[in-house]
Amino acid sequence: MGREIERPGLSPSSEELDFVRKAVDHVRIRSEAALTRKESEIRRLRAEVECLQIIKQRFESIVEAVPVIIFACNSKGDVTYINNSFTRLTGRPPEDALGAGWQSFTHPEDVANIKSALALAIQSGVPRGALMRMLQRDGAYATFSATGAAVRDGNGKFLEWYGMLIPQPGQLHVLSG
Repeated sequence: MGREIERPGLSPSSEELDFVRKAVDHVRIRSEAALTRKESEIRRLRAEVECLQIIKQRFESIVEAVPVIIFACNSKGDVTYINNSFTRLTGRPPEDALGAGWQSFTHPEDVANIKSALALAIQSGVPRGALMRMLQRDGAYATFSATGAAVRDGNGKFLEWYGMLIPQPGQLHVLSG
């Protein structure tokens, strides 16, 4: 191995060398063209990512600015997201409301009704409005109207529940922080 074997009379002809050169050039040109297409695709994808990041930042700014509590739940009714309006109301970080944590901030007399309404809404996909009281940082309860909508995939399969807790008239100040 590594040793060339001499074969007299088996040198490539000029036509064969020309053919090999053309084949190598053809592969090089096609490779460069493919690379140029890939680079163009990468630039396009980077621009799309940048655009999506801007849209995401706008959406997050809106969600955090509105004077309502916005949340998302999975099919079990566990909170998977809640905006910072929760913190303005309770003085606690949003993480404290995740999973079933929201129940500790809900008036004990309202928990069963809210869980039932949410379960029916998730199952049927039809919003079930409900009133609920949530504990404020000062220990008093504020009353909210709860509503939301199911998000489903193209086949109708439940993905997530997006909801809002809207302060009752005269109580909008409770979310002003």
